[in-house]
Amino acid sequence: MGKGKKAKDKSKDKVVAAPEPDRNGQSPDGAMGVAAVPDRGADVVAASGPGASLASAPHPGDDPGTTPAMDWFIAPEEYAARVIRVRAELVQRELDALVLFHPIRMAYVCGFHHLSTERPMAIVVPLDAGAGLGALVPHLEQEHIAAAHGVSRVKVYPEYPTGGTKHPMLHLADLLAEMGLARRTARIGYDSDGYLDINGYDGPTLSSVVMDGTETVPARDLIDRMRAVKSAAELRLIRQSCQWGNLAHRLMHENLELGRTEMDISLEASTEASRMMIATLGPTYRPLSMGWGMPALAMFHAGANTSLPHGLSNATGLRPGDILVTGAGADVGGYQSELERTMVMGEPTPEFVRHYDLMMRLQQAGFDALRPGRTLADAESDVSAAFVELGVPEMQRHHTGHGIGLEGHEAPFIDKGDPTPIVEGMVLSVEPGLYVPGLGGFRHSDTVVVTAGGVERLTYYPRDLDAMIVPI
Repeated sequence: MGKGKKAKDKSKDKVVAAPEPDRNGQSPDGAMGVAAVPDRGADVVAASGPGASLASAPHPGDDPGTTPAMDWFIAPEEYAARVIRVRAELVQRELDALVLFHPIRMAYVCGFHHLSTERPMAIVVPLDAGAGLGALVPHLEQEHIAAAHGVSRVKVYPEYPTGGTKHPMLHLADLLAEMGLARRTARIGYDSDGYLDINGYDGPTLSSVVMDGTETVPARDLIDRMRAVKSAAELRLIRQSCQWGNLAHRLMHENLELGRTEMDISLEASTEASRMMIATLGPTYRPLSMGWGMPALAMFHAGANTSLPHGLSNATGLRPGDILVTGAGADVGGYQSELERTMVMGEPTPEFVRHYDLMMRLQQAGFDALRPGRTLADAESDVSAAFVELGVPEMQRHHTGHGIGLEGHEAPFIDKGDPTPIVEGMVLSVEPGLYVPGLGGFRHSDTVVVTAGGVERLTYYPRDLDAMIVPI
């Protein structure tokens, strides 16, 4: 084992087929085993109909005559199509494989949703179309990886940091060797040169554990570019996320009262919306991307604290005249949405009304700037020009928006530094904000999808001032 070569240039190497799994799925190197895993996708039938994104499948143990019920997940056929697209990109970049360490990128290619901890995990996408995906997981994740799509070889290690054997990254090196990728001429792309820096994790880089002579090549953008444009199934899930976020926000709105705290009201509304969501979507529903959080979420910050774009919650009760900047969303099939509104407790002051009107004009400038044939940098420049035209350029403290999908914030970004072309199917937030010291913050955020002629607003909560005044 030695240090591989990190490189950006291309080579002319050809991929070799992955070898067969170890006899009996065992490994003499201290790993708990490498096993062939059958692809679960073959028996799944895509759902159809309004709002059905997703997949319906017979579950093990079902009676032969049982009609499958709809699941709130991406269909296996779509995961298979994503892997085909990844491999086409590997051909273009002359890479033999792609190693993914980020949990969301792993989930995107095979549906492996999990909670990231100090224990390293990875998905390996080989160029060889005849080989399945490879996976590195700790012992405690065996059941989750068994449910992933297209994974045919799993390297299981006991525990981090060694579990009495060796570091998990060395088990990953073994997995690459067993997949035929431990070659001096191999070129391996990665989204990160090693596992994430979370929960106290420490370990070697990918480039230091591959075979001497193997090139490791940054390829973080490969998956992210695919994720930027949503499929029809993804859009249906995001639309449903917007609906449940709308409900959570409405419940929070109706519970705003003087004296009650941000956290008290937010927790009550989030819990009630989540209960309704779980009861409605049924037993197949699971929140996939929000981890330990509730399926539906609503929250807000109040008072002068809103003059900070990302204020921290406090236990102060609501008071007359408080400005509120809210947020709501939900996890449907792992997909997110973003809804934010600016509200006021009681009758607004003229100063509030003036800044509210400026905020509405700026957000409309953001909507108008997004259309195919331009770049996201172009759109941001338009919004910045609107700040100048309205006489408040000093109040622009952040870019106009970001991508939304499996993450609440993801690439691309409506920012002067993002040259990404605007194309149909992109889902973005539009949220230019005004932040006035001593008064408060003013920011609506809406989730939009790019269409042929501009954008469609997916979050449909009222935006007008009258609807945002809370009677006291």
